[in-house]
This record gives sequence, C-alpha cells and structure tokens, in this order.
Amino acid sequence: MAASLFNKGLKLTNSYPNAPNTAGLSQVAFGRGSAARAVKLRVVAGEEEDDSSSATLTTKPVLIQKPKITPKPQAAKPAARTERRKAIIKPRPKEAPAGRTAKTAGLRPFQRPNFGDGGAKSRQKGRAEKKARIAARNESEKSEKVEILEVGESGMSVAELAVALAINEAEVIKTLFMKGIMASITQTLDPDAVKLVAEEFEVEVLDEVEAAVEDAAKKVIEYIDEADLDYLTERPPVCTIMGHVDHGKTSLLDYIRKSKVRATEAGGITQAIGAYQVEVEVGGELKTATFLDTPGHEAFSAMRARGARVTDMTIIVVAADDGVKPQTIEAVSHAKAAGVPILVAINKMDKEGANPERVKQELAEQGLLPEEWGGDVPMIPVSAQRGDGIDELLENMMLQAEVAELQANANREARGTVLEAYLDKNRGATANLLVQAGTLNPGDMILAGAAYGRARAVMDHKGLPLESGAGPSVPVQVLGLNGVPVAGDQWEVCIDESEARSRAEAVAEELRLARIQEQSGGGSMVTLTGLAASGGEGEETIRLNIILKADTSGSVEAIKGALNALPQDKVMLRFLLAAAGDITASDVDLASASGGIVFGFNTPAPEAVEAYAKQQSVEMLSYSIIYDLIDEVRAAMQGLLQPVVEKVPLGEADVLAVFGSGRSRVAGCVVTDGKLTKGCTVQVMREEEMIHEGLLSSLRRLKDNVKEVSQGTECGAGCSGFADWKEDDKILAFELVTKNQSLSKDEPNTEIVPEEE
Repeated sequence: MAASLFNKGLKLTNSYPNAPNTAGLSQVAFGRGSAARAVKLRVVAGEEEDDSSSATLTTKPVLIQKPKITPKPQAAKPAARTERRKAIIKPRPKEAPAGRTAKTAGLRPFQRPNFGDGGAKSRQKGRAEKKARIAARNESEKSEKVEILEVGESGMSVAELAVALAINEAEVIKTLFMKGIMASITQTLDPDAVKLVAEEFEVEVLDEVEAAVEDAAKKVIEYIDEADLDYLTERPPVCTIMGHVDHGKTSLLDYIRKSKVRATEAGGITQAIGAYQVEVEVGGELKTATFLDTPGHEAFSAMRARGARVTDMTIIVVAADDGVKPQTIEAVSHAKAAGVPILVAINKMDKEGANPERVKQELAEQGLLPEEWGGDVPMIPVSAQRGDGIDELLENMMLQAEVAELQANANREARGTVLEAYLDKNRGATANLLVQAGTLNPGDMILAGAAYGRARAVMDHKGLPLESGAGPSVPVQVLGLNGVPVAGDQWEVCIDESEARSRAEAVAEELRLARIQEQSGGGSMVTLTGLAASGGEGEETIRLNIILKADTSGSVEAIKGALNALPQDKVMLRFLLAAAGDITASDVDLASASGGIVFGFNTPAPEAVEAYAKQQSVEMLSYSIIYDLIDEVRAAMQGLLQPVVEKVPLGEADVLAVFGSGRSRVAGCVVTDGKLTKGCTVQVMREEEMIHEGLLSSLRRLKDNVKEVSQGTECGAGCSGFADWKEDDKILAFELVTKNQSLSKDEPNTEIVPEEE
C-alpha cells in the first residue's frame, strides 16, 4: 500500500515536527480539500533519502495516538459573573409553569413533547370509535331473530327488516334480487315484499293492527308527583269544545266570551286550536274556566285528539237539525279515550227542524245515555244565537269540576303542553302553551321538543303581558324560543340554558335523521304490485315533491295527515319541507331544484317571492281552506299519471266460411255477441290462440258496405294485412278508449276521453 502511494508521487511529510526523531510520527497525505484523507504509518527512524528515492515503510499500518497538547492556562472568571450566569440559566422546573401543560414540563433537551389530544392520540381515538361502531354493528347482526313479525300498511325499511331477521342488509337485498326485485338500503318495502323475504328465513308475518283513532287522545303524562301532594291547591277546569264541522262550536264559545271569533275565520270554520280563559257567572259567583276550541273538519283529527288529551272535561256540540255526524262520533271516541266527563250541548234549537229527541237517540246508540233516560251524561238544549240554555250548561260544567276536585302544585318548575305554535314575522317564534303544573314566569328557560329559549314575554290569550306569572290551567303566549315547536309536544322549564340546549339538540338530531329517512324513502317504496305492473322491470313509483308552509305547526300536522291519507299506490307524496312560517325565496329555490310545488296555507307569499317564483318557473299556490288545498294536491297527483288505453269489448263473431283468394280473402261470419263496427280493433283466435290483431278494415252486409253489424246478423269481414282465414276462427272486437288513471289500484280508471281522429 505504501509503495503504491509513493509510486504515484505522493510526498511523505512529518505531521508532528516537534516529535522525537527516534519515534517520528508521520502521515501520508494525499488529495486536497474536503476529500483529503490521512493514513497514519510508523516510519523507520534514521532512513532519509533524496527526492528520487523512496522511503522504506512497514507493510502493516498501525493506528497511533495523537500527542496530548497542554492547553494554555486561562484567567479565572470573576465570581460575580459566574453567579449572574447561574441566575440566568436555571434548570427546567419539574412542575409546569403557566401556559404549559404538565406533560411538557421536566423534559430533557431535544426530547419531543407529547401534546396530548392532538396527532397520534386523535388517530387512536378515531380508530377506537371506528372499532366501537363495527362492534355495535356486529352485535346488532347477532341479535336474535324474531319468530313472528308484525308489519303495518306503511311497510318496513330494509334496515329494520334486517334487524328483525338478525341478518345484514345485504342479505335482504340479495334475497329480493333472487326474486327479481331490485332494492336499495334506503328504500322501504311494502308488506308483500316483507313477507316474501321473511318466508325465506322462516319467519311468520302478521298484519299489524292499526292504531285506533281514540288512542291519540289517551293521557300519557301525570302532572302530579308524590312530592307535590303536600302543596296542592285548587285550579280552574280546562274544558274542550268538540263536534262536527259547522255545528256551532265557535258560536257557542263566542256567546260565552261575548266576542265574535267566528266572523274572522276563513270559510266560517275553525282550523286551529283556540285557547281562552273566561270568567263565568254561576249562581251569582264569578268562577274562572279555560276553554279550548277545536276544529270540526275531518282533516283535523290530530288537533281534536290533542285537545282531549289535555282537557278535564269535554263539551260535545251537536246541531239539533243535523244530528250525529262522523266527527261527532270521533269526538265521543276521543273523550272516552281521555277518560274525562262528557257534556252534550244540543245547539241550534232556534232553527226550524230542530229535533233534540232524535239527537239523544243517536247519541244513545254511541253509548251516551242522557240523565233523563237514567244515564250520566247531561244533554242541554241550547241556542248560541239567543243564549238559551247557556247558563244551565255552565252550571253543569262547574259542577263536574267541583266533583273532580281539580288540583295542582303551583310552587314548582312549570310544565305543560304546546297547544299551537307559529312564526310571526315581527315577533319571531310564538308558542301557545297550556300550563298544567307549576308557575311560568318571564325569563324562565323553556324547553319544548327541539326548541328552547328564555321567555322574553309571557302573555295571556288576549296578548296582554303577565307580570306575576301564569299558574296551572292558564293558556299563555310565549316569545323567545329559538324555533317553532311542534304542536302537542310537552314543554318544561329547565334550570339552566346548557341543559336545555343539549336536550334540544338531541331532539333536533332525531328529527333530522327522521326527515332524511322520510325524504330518502318517500316515493321509493318497493311493491310487488308495482313490479308486476311494470312488467318485472321494477319501475319506480312516481313522486310528487311538496314544500308545505302553514301559519301554525298544528296546521302543518293536520295537512300532512290529510295528504298522506290520499291514495298513493301510483303517485307518492314526498315532503321536502313542512314547517310553520312564511314562504321565502329559499323555499322557491328548493322547489326549483327538486321540481316540486310550493303550497301555502294561511301564509300569503310576499310580492317579491311571487315574482321570484315566476322567474324560476316554480308553481306556488296559497289556500285559506284546507279541503281546497287537499283537492288541489289530488289534482296534481292525477296530472302526473299518463292516460292509459283500455280495450272495451264490443262483440264476438264466428267464421262460417272463407271467400275469395289470395290477399283478397274475407271471412263470412255471424255475430254471436254484441256488435262489430268498421275500424274497430279485432283479435283473430284459432283454437284458443291469437293469430292476428289489427283493424277491421271492411264490413259488408250482403253486397252493401256497412258501419255496424249487430248480434245474430251474418256479414263479411276483412282485416288489412291479414288473409289467412279459416273456418271456425273466432273474431273478438274491441273499442280502444283512452282513460285517465285513478290514484288507487282498487279504483277503476275514470274520465273517458274520446280518441282523437
């Protein structure tokens, strides 16, 4: 190695000139700059040659130690300077100073701090949540399979069916696919499709018993706890007035209140719950009572049920000249379900044809026996126009209240029921509440379903502010909620805002998920009948997208219920939005994007919104009477269905002989049933098999061309494009009629439209 270095012209230099000659330490240096390297060798002492000779080196290189260099002595630093440096450079404290976490305290230099919830820890948290979701899903998949499954008319979603059968959604979709039915996870299966899947997994399916009308009127909450028993005080009675439409319920209440409410109602009918507190004179003494006026139209069944659920007694109004009607029977069912006393006011006694005895007989058939017949139901003939019998009715009402001993605890946090709610463009969300326990004061934090807020103002039924608060059985109007609550929701006063907010957000999330499921599933129900009608291609049912805005949340509830009751076998309704409030530009944008229709009930749209709707080509309709809106929606659903062509049988004929030759052959036949008309559609049957279908182009009687041949008459018949006639063939004649489809599969198609020539 050394020889090769010298042969390349490298010079041997002494790295340490001050070292002894007998043990000289040298380095062989080669290269330059940063690439220079040194190989330390021991040189044989005393052998120096000229520049042309090469030095004698040992063949084995030996690493050697560098000589120690003694550093020069330095002057001692002043003591003051040392102390100052110690004061500046302090060791890292073990406890975390202000602004730092304990996890970053006491770390060694260059040690990476752990910042807790960030970075890797958040990823670990995400993985843990994912594992929890997977475990929950696996646990749900391991749920026990039901032996008997109840299915209602609304069917079941794919996810619900999978849980009931203890399988995953993919198994349900696979089973339907093998049966020739295409479905997705977001769709809803009708009862027949559910039965089809359940049979594959050996589960029996029963038709679910529909909830009775009176079930909605049952009282579900008791407002007196054990802790309230020592603080109970007397409270005014709450009386709900119910009955059939136009039987004089509001007129009767008008006379009691000495007001004219009915004159301000659209169409002269009540379409919302009205709550009033009135001082009535009974036996020369003024007493307070709360009245709830409910609608009588069939579409407002939910409102009547809600009124019966919060009431202490019910006054059923029946017109003496009209008798018991469907909504009268429903009102009786609601009152019985609520378990409250019933009073009957036989109204319109001032009209001709009034027959109170007939009314009593019809009510007796419904299980209500009048007191004079040995029953326990007071039936008082009254006249809301003249005031006849009103005092007797009020006396009986207050007597029922005394017997019931109505009490409540006014010294507790208030709670009750939302009677109605709406969005006022000037005051914001306004809720009509009935206090059923405690006392509601201005400034209380109220929670009502998904809405919450501090009561900025508490007013009575006349709109006057209440300074001292509202006790039990008092109807109030409240301002300050962050949204419009749903009519019928229970409300209560919370201790602080954080509790109310968290509970309201949880309810809002549930409502949001339900709304998403409704929108995703609405109009996409998988039905076996729809599959068969579309030739097995699984054609999706037609949807009608609706944006509904009404004056109150109770009206929204009633309209949705009435519209959902329409037949939806062929056209299904999907509510993209159903809320209380005015129609806005955002509603128009939603309708434009979805191809929907905007319906308003008692909410006239501003002129700017109407102009914007015309610009966007969005149909926007407003109504003040509910059955007008329902009829319009039915017409819109009907308009989405394409007309169908049906074959109406005209007659039959038997071929007796064949005349002519080639393409001019005609059939000699006799009409055995009905008639044959020229130009009608015919089917030629041979041995129960149809061999031709076309138009009857020629029809002759003897030698004359005729337009029609009746039963029992012989004739000659010819079809364009067909000449293969044979004896004993049968001719079936039809008339093609264009009809509009009906909404229900059980109803025949109607409105025959003449075929255009």
